[in-house]
Amino acid sequence: MDAAAIRQYLASQILDSLNDGVYVTDLDRSIVYWNQAAERITGWRAEEVVGRSCHDNVLCHTDKASNSLCGKEHCPLHRAIVTGVGSSAPVLIFAHGRDGRKIPVQISVSPIHDEQGVVIGGVEIFRDVSLWMRDQERARTIQALSMRMPPNDNPLLSFAVQYLPHDILGGDFYTVERLNQDCYAFCIVDVMGHGTAAGLYAMHLHSLWEANRRILDRPASFVGQLNKSFCQLVRDGESFAAGLFGYIDLRAEAVALCAAGSPSFLLTRQGQTRKITLAGLPLGLSHDHLYEMTFLPLKPGDGLLLFTDGAVEITDQQQAMFGNNGMSDLIDAHGFPETEENLAGFLEKMLRFSNHPSFPDDITMLAIRYLGHPDQQKYSGGSQERLRS
Repeated sequence: MDAAAIRQYLASQILDSLNDGVYVTDLDRSIVYWNQAAERITGWRAEEVVGRSCHDNVLCHTDKASNSLCGKEHCPLHRAIVTGVGSSAPVLIFAHGRDGRKIPVQISVSPIHDEQGVVIGGVEIFRDVSLWMRDQERARTIQALSMRMPPNDNPLLSFAVQYLPHDILGGDFYTVERLNQDCYAFCIVDVMGHGTAAGLYAMHLHSLWEANRRILDRPASFVGQLNKSFCQLVRDGESFAAGLFGYIDLRAEAVALCAAGSPSFLLTRQGQTRKITLAGLPLGLSHDHLYEMTFLPLKPGDGLLLFTDGAVEITDQQQAMFGNNGMSDLIDAHGFPETEENLAGFLEKMLRFSNHPSFPDDITMLAIRYLGHPDQQKYSGGSQERLRS
């Protein structure tokens, strides 16, 4: 068949030849076209959905956390119609099939313009990724085993964490480990990018943690060794990891910290929150970089809030960044988030601030609260001396 003959085909016939589902809506998101692949993937026939709104109990889009995306605020197609801008990359969501199945699909959305450039509707293209999803979920289960939190059974110290990967498999890594009755080691790391490759690098960090656990009480030496190993793993700057590593000694009432390109963290003390920034190159950039250790005394009631940069680099509709100030404002308004429920509430408020239907990057938040009492006996040797020993 020559080019002239192909051009005689109707657009709908061409779209029906695709393996990807395609549907088109008007400005009110009423469906005006539904191709054959959309029928095959979802089970909904064209005559059952054309003329109905896409949010009228048809696809019932949700994100990976089962949050509804059918309202105007979080609907990717609605945002494309309103803003006149399509998606820059496929987004993983879940569509409900006619039989009630929850179908993982990757979608791309775009506004439809008339000859004068006026938006007259929108189009969504979606692909069934069920097989890919099964593999990702298996990998996510393995990744989850590499990230640990101790039980909150110490009356002097509490931990809480929230980990929200952008994809099923994330590039963030965290762990908190109780080494003995008085000492804990912890880290929070963000590998460049997100998705499968970043997730594999993040899982490798668990192996490096285990291989170097004999020096967990010396954060600078520990980070230096991790950096050497990471430099051997990545080549030509193809990836790097930014993180913050710490060692808490409750008898010394202090924490030793070592930064590797990590974002600032927040310290809440006596009702006041301030940003603390530590220097240090990210892991994987320079094999011989020397890392420094910083000592921070802990006072009863102190709270340390650590987070990867996905938590502070979100922007609102005016492209204003949330930043450390936004996080400080949340603490001032709602108190230090010392439980996982508190952290989940922070994430919800951050998403409302965001100019996105979901967070555009992996986010991990780790909250550490020192609960010592003012009359607690001080260690006679001093915090820095004990931590150096």
